[in-house]
Amino acid sequence: MKKNSIKNTCVSLALALCLGLLPGTVMAEEAELDLTEIAQAVETTETSAALPSLFTARTTAPGADNTYFFASNPYSQGGYGLPNCTAYAFGRAYEILGTTPNLAMGNANSWWAYNQNTGYYPSGSTPKLGAVICWGGSSDGHVAIVEAINGDTVTLSESTYSGIYFQNYTYTIGAEDATSVGGFQGYIYIGDYIDAASDVTPPSLSDVLVTDYQDEGIKVTALVSDDLSGIGSVYFPVWTENNGQDDLIWHEGTVDGNVASCYIPYSDHNTELGDYNVHIYAYDNAGHYTMTGTTITKADTFTSLGKVALES
Repeated sequence: MKKNSIKNTCVSLALALCLGLLPGTVMAEEAELDLTEIAQAVETTETSAALPSLFTARTTAPGADNTYFFASNPYSQGGYGLPNCTAYAFGRAYEILGTTPNLAMGNANSWWAYNQNTGYYPSGSTPKLGAVICWGGSSDGHVAIVEAINGDTVTLSESTYSGIYFQNYTYTIGAEDATSVGGFQGYIYIGDYIDAASDVTPPSLSDVLVTDYQDEGIKVTALVSDDLSGIGSVYFPVWTENNGQDDLIWHEGTVDGNVASCYIPYSDHNTELGDYNVHIYAYDNAGHYTMTGTTITKADTFTSLGKVALES
């Protein structure tokens, strides 16, 4: 690429819809870009409430190499491993959390009282994904994990002492006391989760603003949001028109509240003169994405051609 001085020449910054990967037609209407909108966009930043984590149900038995159920499981290491309801429920909670759960070390009928005494996890009588269901019936009680909730049908995963190694089991909400060993005590909520399969909507991406920053680079901001799984990452692929995509770089942006931003130094693209193509890809934690772009021209003042397209 030929290198030239930006300070002596106007730079025309243009956004195209296509990365060479996704075809599209640019359709835009010219409008003047008000730089005060940048501050206004940033001021709309909200403190996002904690979003539920994605949850994937376990429908098969854990393998012997799964450390949550074996090598790092205190029940298994103490000689009370699978098949055993407490070893399984502890291991599954461990797997869901990714950290050691604060649950009782004893018979299943002690788990509910232990958590009530410590108050470590919230609890209740309504099933939630990932919750530990506790029964106090029989001599030892029983514990299992809520894996799915469909209408009034709940699916558990469980193991039984010296019996069933692993199984999924369903029951109807409200019939807990007549299920398993009886003596339903309640649910221990180890976290707040949503089913990964329930998030089928790509994130929202809007109000893209692109500005020149002190003749040294491009500043891009956009509003992003995702009500279910949350925003996972936002990328800003940039390349110049000169010699095609030989300088294509996927710049990773930052997200503060609902504002995604990225600074792209001209030096990252050989301080090229001419057209700069900038795209914005917002990904949620379920893997869905939305892409959009806007076209600006760097002259004495910036003008914007507005939004170009949205794809997901």
